[in-house]
Order: sequence, then C-alpha cells, then structure tokens
Amino acid sequence: MTTMPTSRDHALRYDALRDGIAADAQDQSERNSRIFVHGTLIACLILQRFGAMPGGSAVFISLPAFGLLLGWGLSSGIATLRPRGVALYLAFAACTLISTLIALTTPDGRFGTSVSSVVAILVTYGFTMIGPSVRFDRATVFRLFLAYTRVIAAAGIVQWLVQFVGIRIFSFMVTVPALKPVLVEQLYNFNPIMHYGSTVMRSNGFFLLEPSMLSQTLVIAVVIEYFILGRVKYLPLYLVSYILSFSGTGALSLALAVPFYACLSARNFGRVAGFLIAGVVALALGSIVFPEQIGSILGRTNELSYSGSSGYARFIGPFLPIAELSHEARILVGWGPGATERYLYFKEGTGNSIAKLITDYGAIGITAFMAMFVGTLWRREIAILSVLALTTFIIGGGYLLFTPMLVLLFLLCIWGGVPSDAAVAIDGDVRPA
Repeated sequence: MTTMPTSRDHALRYDALRDGIAADAQDQSERNSRIFVHGTLIACLILQRFGAMPGGSAVFISLPAFGLLLGWGLSSGIATLRPRGVALYLAFAACTLISTLIALTTPDGRFGTSVSSVVAILVTYGFTMIGPSVRFDRATVFRLFLAYTRVIAAAGIVQWLVQFVGIRIFSFMVTVPALKPVLVEQLYNFNPIMHYGSTVMRSNGFFLLEPSMLSQTLVIAVVIEYFILGRVKYLPLYLVSYILSFSGTGALSLALAVPFYACLSARNFGRVAGFLIAGVVALALGSIVFPEQIGSILGRTNELSYSGSSGYARFIGPFLPIAELSHEARILVGWGPGATERYLYFKEGTGNSIAKLITDYGAIGITAFMAMFVGTLWRREIAILSVLALTTFIIGGGYLLFTPMLVLLFLLCIWGGVPSDAAVAIDGDVRPA
C-alpha cells in the first residue's frame, strides 16, 4: 500500500529545492566575482604596458576592459549603481560641462581646449558610479590582489638579479619589438637606469611600466596586509622588492597617509607605532644589506630644492602658472578641458593632477572632483586604504587619466573587503566586513 505524500513532505521537498537553488546561485555569484576580479587585475597589472597611443596620448587596455567587466557585472547581478556615487559624479560632470561651455563660448587666446579631454575624464570616472551588489564576494578582491602582487614582487627581485648574468628584460618593446604597436611604454620610463651613465637597471616588477608603479603597488599591498588583515608574513618580500625599485614614490604616499590614519582614532596609534618601529628596523637592516639602494632612495628626499628634479617637476613646477593666474576671476571655473597642456607657457615634463584640475576646471571644479573622489572611495572599515588612495593620486605624476592605477584603486576601495564570516576590529569597533 502506497502512502500519499503529506503537506509536511511537500514542504520539506520545497525547502530542499529552494536551498539547492540558493546554493547554486551563491556558487555562481562567487565564480562571477572571481572572474571579475581576475579580469580587472590582469588588465591593470599584468597587461599594464598594453594599449594604444592615438594622438600621442596613452589609452590603456584597462580602460575598455574594466568598462566591459562592469557592464557584465551589471548584467550578471554582481554589480549595481551606487546612489552616492551617481550623485557625486553628476555634480562633478556638471562643473566640467559648464567650464567647457564657457571655454568654447569665451575663449582665452593664451589657452587652447580639447573636448576629448573632458570626454576621457567623464568616461573614466563614470566607473565610480558602479559598485558591488550583495551577491558580490568582496573578500575575493584583497585575496587575489595580494596573490598577484606577490608574483609581481618576486618577479621584480628575479628581474633585478638576472640582469647581472646578461638577462635584461625591463622593456617589452626592446625585448620583443613586434609588440611595439600595442604597447604604451615609449611614453614612460622604459629604460629605468639607476642614474646617468649607469648600466644597472631599477626593478619595475617585470609587468609594470615603471619602478614607481612597482613601489606604489607594493605599498598598497603592505597596507592591506598589515593594517587591514593584520598579517606580516609577506612583508619581507614586499620590502626587498621595494628596495630594488629605488623609488621613493610609494614610501611618500604611505608617509602622508599614515599620520592622517593615526588621527582618526586613538586606537590607531598602536598600529601606527608598531608599523613605524618595524619600518625603522627594516631601514636599518636594509642600510646594512643594501647600502647603495637605501642610500639612493634617501638621497631623493631633497629633490624639491632643485628645479631639474622629477620631484620639482611634479610638485612645484605645475603650480607656478596657477600662482600667476590666481588673481583672475576665471580661476573659479578654469580655462576649459585640456587648457593645462595648451597654455602658452606650459613646460613639458611638468605634470600634476591637482594642478591640471585647477587650471582646466577652476576652484569649483577641483572641489567637486575631490568630493567625488573621496566620497566614492571612502569606507571607514578600510580607512587607511581610502586615505592611501588619495595620497597616491595626489603625488602620482599625471594620474588623472592613468587608468591602470585608477582602476586598481577603484577595485580595492569600492569593491574590496575582508571575509564576510570574520569580525575585524577597526577604529576601536568590532564591525562585520
């Protein structure tokens, strides 16, 4: 005799089916999250040298790649529009369009304009309007970024060492000339010698464009490992690789970020104090093991004092024209997109994103931009990383449209997070990630 299924049996089967569908959906979301993060990291790190140069300017592969990944993320459900990001972006976009309209209708003979410049900015920063949905696995971001960075750090060490046995791969277009049409290396320091007349190259991590990019990427990894995840295991790897880059840019961005982070909460002082002590010890040991390398990095601290240095060209030179123009009423709205490079007295080799924003879009434009940049990247639970993103942008030379670094910062600050099943103590509070 057969037994008819009861309502309880139907309920149990329904629950099992529902749980199975939910588990499959969760697995699919996790797979999609990994694909999204892998694709983004490959585009902005591994393929950083690749792109095109229309009109003599660089368009990196990370720009269209990230745009396509965001579109796929929206269609697959792991991404969504961020209301705050949309509002801040639209406010900045309005300022840029007003400045462009004024520049086109009331031109200044000292400046030129470029509509493609404002289009590039609006497209690039439009990425900040999109962020992760509840289906996105935030923990994937930090985990995979650190895995990629460890590979790059190790590659940088090997790259520096093997040059002494005749294997020198610091430029893809020099090593494989056939790749030159799809590379943007020639616009950057593809021949990173120690100093004029030297035959020793500084490490660029093999995949990255310049030693400076290696130093900044390693510093970001250090911040995530130590301040966010509370780990020190891989810090020696990052430190050695950093030393061989002979670059002070990453250290400078960290030096600017750490004091501000320490001021956010009294409990942060302990972390910062421990980090500073470890840094002093590492510097002392490095001075013994790598005296030339440490001396070269420390020797760049006085670059601002002479006009021929890269530091002067990045932090002093770009603001000299602004000082001369500051008394004009036009400084409020700027002289239009592309005005910086088309100013009659513009000097090649000087570049600073903040100075360009002031000249192109004025005091109002730079205010709207900083509100957008800080407002979209700031998250209290990863405050140190958000602050580091700001200092990296400020001190980076010409980072306004340098999409490899911008996309990386967008990914880490907007999309990243610690494992969802862990509670982490941040700023004195225990918060779910």
